[in-house]
Amino acid sequence: MISGKENYQRAIEFRSPERLPIFIQCSFNGLRERNPEKERRIFELQSRIPDDIVMFNEAPPFLAEPRTEGGATRWTDQWGTGWISAGHGNKTERYPLEAGYHLLKDYVLPDPHDRGRFAKPDEILSKRGDRYALAMVWFTLFERLWMLRGFENMLTDPYDNEDGFCALRDRIVAYNLAMIDQWLERGVDGIYFSDDWGCQRGLLINPDDWRKWYKPSYDKMFRRVHDGGACVWMHLCGDITPILPDLIELGLQVLNPVQPQAMDIRQLARDFGGRLCFFGGVDVQGTLIRGTPEDVKREARELVELFGMCSSPAGSASACARPSVSHTLRGYRGGYIAGTSHTIMPETPLDNIIAMYESFVD
Repeated sequence: MISGKENYQRAIEFRSPERLPIFIQCSFNGLRERNPEKERRIFELQSRIPDDIVMFNEAPPFLAEPRTEGGATRWTDQWGTGWISAGHGNKTERYPLEAGYHLLKDYVLPDPHDRGRFAKPDEILSKRGDRYALAMVWFTLFERLWMLRGFENMLTDPYDNEDGFCALRDRIVAYNLAMIDQWLERGVDGIYFSDDWGCQRGLLINPDDWRKWYKPSYDKMFRRVHDGGACVWMHLCGDITPILPDLIELGLQVLNPVQPQAMDIRQLARDFGGRLCFFGGVDVQGTLIRGTPEDVKREARELVELFGMCSSPAGSASACARPSVSHTLRGYRGGYIAGTSHTIMPETPLDNIIAMYESFVD
């Protein structure tokens, strides 16, 4: 049995991994249905997934410690952004540069060389064994920008104040490059970026404007990762099809989360199979909530067939056989990491979660 690190590398590089990589995060805390017997079945299936990967982020300090009042918890992160959580996810509510770019001259970014922020990751890495180590540079660029300026401001800033926008953008990129260097020095195998550029109806920005104002920044960051011998992963919600060829050109290797409600998975397989490893895809908005267990199993099998069985530039998903989904797949040569299209929703039936795990594990 090959190591977790080797199996993931083979899957990402289309080199016939020994087993299907499975990376599903499922917590019972937010689920509405409670059934001890079904939960035990899920735990049993989870225990059968090889411990092949470890994912971690830095441990940044708060500028203001969380405080809870009236059922809502508020805190200020290390960038000065104010957050609130009232039981339905974390949301931003205060932005340190919202009043204008005149504040930028006195704004101090976090210190990427503060070794205290790496204490926990270093502990995890010391126990990584032969697992694939995936480090995060989260809220990478667009998300970090709007968390500093406010979302609407950031959509208009490049047009209204290009000089101020570029100055802030370049400072964030410099910070990210320093963080990438810190992770590479620690010998990670991949670096996981995130920027939600799409909604379910399309891209949030004109693709040509994205290429002008953002693409060169991703080029710098992706090059730094590749020059350090690591792989580039990225979380991109929504329909990002118009810029996907650009991201592949820059060196993107793993795309998450693959949302069937936003992008046509068959088109993705047809146009990009063999050029990109897809991570996710089990539909948390539709199939997992409203489908039957058989619907879930059918969808899981299709994802493996589309992305994992026929992942060649000239391949056609329709020409593939229909194998069973299991740890070892005849003909599977990489290109797919089993997972969901996003966070599992609270109303998801446990039977469907069981069906998803059984599809990938049994």
